[in-house]
Amino acid sequence: MFSDRVQYQIGLRIRELRRSQDATQLQFSEDVYITPNFLSEIENGKKGLSCETLYNICETQKVSADYLLFGEKEPELSPPELIIETASKMPPEQLNVVIRYLDALKDMRTL
Repeated sequence: MFSDRVQYQIGLRIRELRRSQDATQLQFSEDVYITPNFLSEIENGKKGLSCETLYNICETQKVSADYLLFGEKEPELSPPELIIETASKMPPEQLNVVIRYLDALKDMRTL
């Protein structure tokens, strides 16, 4: 499907993504519905990945296919987008604390 060089570069980006999350190959592979051995082969550029595996990595790890395939970084998020992105990953109890904090800041501005 991909040339050896392209396959190797994609594998490196997937390895970097996994390591940035401090995930083991076992943890990451379970998250994206592949075996640890297959993940290792992808990361080492020995095997390519299917469209389904690419989709699963992008969907579960919240990363763009452009980044994995071409190395293009995601555009910077605006502050409201960054808040929404961050909040969407928080457990409810943490999110409630953030909401109370933002409400307090808003109240302080009206004083």
